[in-house]
Amino acid sequence: MGKKRSKMNNLEIAHQNIEAAFREAEKMGLTVKKENYQESCYETYKKAVKTMINDLAELEGIHSKRILPKYFNAETWDKYFDYLIEQYEKGNIAASTIQQRVHALEAFKHFVNHTNVLGKDTKIRIGNIEERLEYLKERGVYRTQDEVTAMKPTKEIVERVHSHIDRSTHNGNTAYLINKLQVETGGRIRAMLKLEVKDVNFEKNTITFRCDKNNFTRTVPLTETARNILRPLCEGKKPGRKIFTIKDRNGNDKKLSEAVKTVQRITREAAEKAGAYQKDNRFTTHSNRKRYAQNLYDQTRFWSKSKLKREIQNYIRMQGSNEENIKKRIKNELHRINRYRKIKKKPIKGFSHEHLRRMYVALHLGHSRCDIVLRYIKPDPVREIYQSVA
Repeated sequence: MGKKRSKMNNLEIAHQNIEAAFREAEKMGLTVKKENYQESCYETYKKAVKTMINDLAELEGIHSKRILPKYFNAETWDKYFDYLIEQYEKGNIAASTIQQRVHALEAFKHFVNHTNVLGKDTKIRIGNIEERLEYLKERGVYRTQDEVTAMKPTKEIVERVHSHIDRSTHNGNTAYLINKLQVETGGRIRAMLKLEVKDVNFEKNTITFRCDKNNFTRTVPLTETARNILRPLCEGKKPGRKIFTIKDRNGNDKKLSEAVKTVQRITREAAEKAGAYQKDNRFTTHSNRKRYAQNLYDQTRFWSKSKLKREIQNYIRMQGSNEENIKKRIKNELHRINRYRKIKKKPIKGFSHEHLRRMYVALHLGHSRCDIVLRYIKPDPVREIYQSVA
């Protein structure tokens, strides 16, 4: 016979809640997504949620009420996934494992909220899954199929695709401007569609993407082209006004998720017309971001190490309250690329010239790992073996 609830600690109660939620969900035939849902997910997700609760108990203590489902909140889970990201950057956990845990937590929320195992009308809160997955992507943890197959386009291909976007409609013209601005700022589609007039500072010549979790924003300099795109879109508008909107048939603003799909569809159609949409080498909105990265990387070709360091410091200073967080991530990256030297008990070496070039690009993309940049650019040939520090 199990323990009486009054004698159980919060970790044991949480595990009991998890068992009950998954048991009742399976009885009721609940699923998170009706299509492509496997019965094995019940056990896989249940195991993942228990692991996360065990982690929380270590971080918060087994008597903390934050490990009890009824006291869940978005802030707790944001901090937890930041912890996992730190482990990923140290090489202690796979990106696929973190991704699975995000989906397992969402399944648990769905099951609890539809089985009443915590009491009638008791709901749990964990934050928005789309926002969380987007945050992981920005931190370089999760790669979507779009990112894998998106081509690294030349300047000529970018211009050809953009020229095939039909600008005769409001949505077409908006999609065109977003595509153009992506190449100049490296912003993702969701970030573009969240932009407000206050996020553009013509005096400081910057644009700020405020879409990340935990107040982690990304501020980048404006190019002359970016200024020319944004100025007429911002002039005479209130600070809180959206810069870009996508309309439905009735002329109303579409929800963010639907607006994203519309811009992606318009871009895909233009790429198909331009002959730049093959199965494993597709021009997508993410290709614009890759072009942005390549432009930055090429710009640094003849920069000295001292100039690269200065420019990286200038970028860090632009980030405001995120400055210390970014410095910490750069330090983690230095330790990561020195892992073999650490194993051999050799002194840690600083970033090479090539490392600094890639770090400069990575930071502008919202990342902090040099290896992730290779997903975006075609690097210049280098004599040194980049993957390790000899």
